[in-house]
Amino acid sequence: MTATVERIESWIVDVPTIRPHKLSMTTMGCQTLVIVRLTRSDGICGIGEATTIGGLSYGVESPEAISSAITHYLTPLLKGQPADNLNALTARMNSAIKGNTFAKSAIETALLDAQGKALGLPVSALLGGALQTALPVLWTLASGDTAKDIAEGETLLAGRRHQAFKLKIGARELATDLRHTRAIVEALGDRASIRVDVNQAW
Repeated sequence: MTATVERIESWIVDVPTIRPHKLSMTTMGCQTLVIVRLTRSDGICGIGEATTIGGLSYGVESPEAISSAITHYLTPLLKGQPADNLNALTARMNSAIKGNTFAKSAIETALLDAQGKALGLPVSALLGGALQTALPVLWTLASGDTAKDIAEGETLLAGRRHQAFKLKIGARELATDLRHTRAIVEALGDRASIRVDVNQAW
């Protein structure tokens, strides 16, 4: 017998940042996540997540709107449907509900997680197989202060915690961002891999 979607729950969770996180469109003191737990009729649970930055600063869906869309629209639409046909469930969501990509993505992730658990496979196998066995985790340098970002990068390099960094730029004039980026690249040198993220500012 095919397992069906029995229950979908969501929670809004605020995770404090270790320092103010200066982006091109806002400064964040916490990261708000929408956590989704999808329970199938066979008892298997899948976990999904939707994250947007700074409320409505990043996109058209706020955490509250994501949670509301899941609770009031997506859950009734999917409840009782076969849980192992991701394509059919995605088509059902897209046909009935326009937009709401963050909310749909959280549910899709939970469906994949549950299906992987049911089959005893990692989600990567469901998607065609893993291409990597490990990925570096980028540490975001986003204090907005060049000296502080350099000091933070140096501390992380010395502790061997991170060697790959992402600089948040775009809130200031281009020349200022270039000076900031150049100073950090020169200070950390070839010990670090550095890239920038303008968060839609350009």
